[in-house]
Amino acid sequence: MANEENTTGGDQESKADRFKRLAEPRVGNAVKKIKIIGNLAGSNYEFTPEQVASILTALKSSVEEVEAKFQKLLKRRGLSNPGQSQP
Repeated sequence: MANEENTTGGDQESKADRFKRLAEPRVGNAVKKIKIIGNLAGSNYEFTPEQVASILTALKSSVEEVEAKFQKLLKRRGLSNPGQSQP
């Protein structure tokens, strides 16, 4: 299997193309992993409300950190994020 970090061919890849090439599989992989975590909510497992809260807190925190990184750069570039809720 090809490494997602490798560029295709010898041509110079643009930053936008590199972002797209890397973002698509990384987001797909993250979504798959989150769905796998969701499988823990099945009847084959026992868990406490505290364990569930811990998992959800960790996931939400990670998403918030990623969002903050993107928002910081978008703001620095003078761009707005259409997916961000407005106050």
